[in-house]
Amino acid sequence: MILEQKKNYLYLLITNNTKGTMLVEKLDILKKEPKNIIIEINLKLINKKSLILSLVKYSSFWKKRNKSFILVVQESSFPLFRDVVCIPTLNEAIDYLYMEELERNV
Repeated sequence: MILEQKKNYLYLLITNNTKGTMLVEKLDILKKEPKNIIIEINLKLINKKSLILSLVKYSSFWKKRNKSFILVVQESSFPLFRDVVCIPTLNEAIDYLYMEELERNV
């Protein structure tokens, strides 16, 4: 797992060596002072759908705090989830984040 502070958001990269408990612990720490976050799920997992579903509660927490919680899931055939924003590429996720910020400021 790699965490980087960018100008307007946190970038979290989830790789095959990232344990689910590490991700949950990190998100629980980040909840104390939520910032816009983009999480790139770069995994070759059978349970990727299960992982995304487990992030729904975090997504709704960030939304209640007027912050963006965006997942980058590269499979184009991946089903869309209504409660979690899933974007296919990092560049599109960054654009989406800026659009959400504009909407909140209007």
